[in-house]
Amino acid sequence: MAKNYTIELIKHAQQLATSRGAPHIVVQVAGGQIIVMRDGKLRGAVVLERCLP
Repeated sequence: MAKNYTIELIKHAQQLATSRGAPHIVVQVAGGQIIVMRDGKLRGAVVLERCLP
């Protein structure tokens, strides 16, 4: 289940990068959560995917 969720988040990040014209990344934070955010300071998060516009 987590793998499919990660793929969906990567697709969402690609859509955001295209529509907003800014790079977005999919990261895994210390608690194990996987989130989408604008490319910037990671503060200990692990980058899973970087999506460019």
